[in-house]
Amino acid sequence: MLEADLRAGRSCVWYFPDPVVESGRADFFVRELTHRLEAVVPVPGVVSRADRHAGPVTLPAQRAPIDEPVQPWEETDQGQDTDLPDDPYTSLLNRLAVPGGSIRPGPTSAAAVPAATLEERLVKELGVTGDPVETLAEQAAAGRTPHVIVVRCWNETSPEEAAQLLRVAQATFHEAGLPGHARPRFLLTARAADLPRTTLGSQGRAAVHWWWKVWTRLDTEVLMAWHSRSGVTDAADALLRRVTDAVVAEVCGPDIDRALALRDTWDGGDLGSLRRALSRLLPEPAAGSAEPVPPRRLSTAHASAPDAVIHGAWARGAVDSWDGRIHSTHGHSLLDTNSPELRVLVCHAQNRVLLPLIEEARTTLIHLVPEVLRKQHFTLRDFCEKARSQYWRSTDEATVPPLEEVEIGGLSYAAYMLALTTAQRHRLRALHTARNTLSHRTPLDHGELVALAGVLTSDWTAG
Repeated sequence: MLEADLRAGRSCVWYFPDPVVESGRADFFVRELTHRLEAVVPVPGVVSRADRHAGPVTLPAQRAPIDEPVQPWEETDQGQDTDLPDDPYTSLLNRLAVPGGSIRPGPTSAAAVPAATLEERLVKELGVTGDPVETLAEQAAAGRTPHVIVVRCWNETSPEEAAQLLRVAQATFHEAGLPGHARPRFLLTARAADLPRTTLGSQGRAAVHWWWKVWTRLDTEVLMAWHSRSGVTDAADALLRRVTDAVVAEVCGPDIDRALALRDTWDGGDLGSLRRALSRLLPEPAAGSAEPVPPRRLSTAHASAPDAVIHGAWARGAVDSWDGRIHSTHGHSLLDTNSPELRVLVCHAQNRVLLPLIEEARTTLIHLVPEVLRKQHFTLRDFCEKARSQYWRSTDEATVPPLEEVEIGGLSYAAYMLALTTAQRHRLRALHTARNTLSHRTPLDHGELVALAGVLTSDWTAG
């Protein structure tokens, strides 16, 4: 959407949470975007990355501290992104294809320069004299490819200076009568405090984008699969690993670094072991950030931007929109043994993986019913009537549900009518118990999971 707006001739403002900027990842994503555009002019800032910090940034285990000489998201002297094999973002995103198969051009974020106004620095980058905005308008009117001017506002000392330049440019291009596709456009990237929305309130034509609901469940699951586990011995073990990965994804949400670190630390187990693993990975709460995260609201989670109620938490990197809900990325509330939050998340993950497999097992058994029915004593109608759920409704009370609609509980209740082996009866009871447990939003413990994995990966017709 951001790239489409820029290509359509709209200037854009792109807001990032503070931790994404301080870790250097915002610079990485800005470069990934500008590599896909033409005629990009990145304006050097006056603040270096080191000057933005009084000390190291607290980040999850797989993120390097700020004082290391080379960051996973920084550039080398040749302007290339450092590709560390243990960084899933770099490994994946550096392999994205460029349209047309061309080699990526190299506009990079230049180092900080001696103090100068933003306009003076833009003049130098364009290699012109006089008013840079008027020059941009004249070049576009002459048919030249319109420039994309990139200003990283976190490297600026005056938020109003960048906003004023954008307002003047918008007005100048409009007065010059330039059509949208021919207009030079600005991309201002900022933290919330670098370029507040009120600063841009009067210009009105820039499209505002937020780092919000960018990572999805699919991103988390794919990047965990990218770092696949080794040592899987059989189908039951593979299923247990799937459940564990689903729990990790549900608990960590958009924080893929923490998801990978948690999976390395926690290999399944009860809620207590999961809490202990989490406690070793979560950063210490920042001073002055003890304000509670507002309740999750679906409307806010689906919005294109964080609303005012959670804006402060979003800016601190404490919340994001993930899978249709507000997700706390710090997750300290998950460590509270009196809170049901962690239990609910684990149950959601188990349901996501196991319920479809339990349904497949139910369907398999349904297909066996005509063959194993004790026909000398019962008819298929007798069985369906006995197995009818109390929730099954029909306009005619005398009718019975079709066999395909008999639920796992009904199969278990009417199992005495079937000539099942001992192993098959055990599987049916295990499925019924697991289905009831999960339906009541109670997660299965590790022993129950191991038993269920064995049942779900067994052949119903065996024996």
